[in-house]
Amino acid sequence: MTFGPLIALSTMAGRIAAVILGCAILVGSLIASGRLYSRSFFHGFMVSAGIFLSFDMILFHWVFRLHRITGGPEADVIEPILVLVGVGFVVYGLRHEPRAPKSRS
Repeated sequence: MTFGPLIALSTMAGRIAAVILGCAILVGSLIASGRLYSRSFFHGFMVSAGIFLSFDMILFHWVFRLHRITGGPEADVIEPILVLVGVGFVVYGLRHEPRAPKSRS
């Protein structure tokens, strides 16, 4: 049994629109988590999303070449941007999360 895409996007505009939709869902999830949950949850969500964006892109897209973000040449531009955004999420989430005071023993 083989599975193919539900919707085949054959144009660059269609592939970029699909990436924009994914980014919009991520941003909506970030906004919802920031409004509905604690700041710690929001920062943790940002860090986890950033690690996923960066780690997945570098390891599975670039090192193992298992798949690309899109099937066209636009992936060469989109993927590095998403890695930088992911690193930015990690840095922001870690820097803005208050650290527990160190106990003196």
